[in-house]
Amino acid sequence: MTVTAARRTMSPRRSAARTAAVAALSAAALLGGGLTAHAAAPARTTGAAVQLAPAGVLATQCYYRVNASGGLQIRSGPGTTYSVVGSYPNGATVLASASTTNGFRKVGTNRWASAAYLVRITSYPCE
Repeated sequence: MTVTAARRTMSPRRSAARTAAVAALSAAALLGGGLTAHAAAPARTTGAAVQLAPAGVLATQCYYRVNASGGLQIRSGPGTTYSVVGSYPNGATVLASASTTNGFRKVGTNRWASAAYLVRITSYPCE
C-alpha cells in the first residue's frame, strides 16, 4: 500500500472519535454565543470519548439533525416574530433542549430553532 492510500483510510475507531468531536465542537460553538454552524470546523481528535450525563439525571438536551433543504434560521426567541441571529445548514448536528416552547427548541443563550425541522438522533443519548 502506498503512503497516499494509507492516509485515505480511516479506522472505525478514529472515524467514531472524529464524529463525536465534530458534534461536540458544533454544540460548543453554537451554545457559546455568536457563532453559527458555518463557523464550526472539525479539529483533530485524540480519540477521547464524549462524556455523558450520569445515569438517573433528567435529560434536558438532545442531539438533533437539521432537516431543512434551505437551512434552518436561528432566532433570538421562540417564535417567527423574533429576529434571525444565525443559521444551520441542512444536515448539521445540533444540541438542543429536549422540550419545546411555542414549537421552538432552545439551542443556546437567546438562540432558538424551529422544532419542526429538527429530527432527533437516537444513536446519541440525551444529556
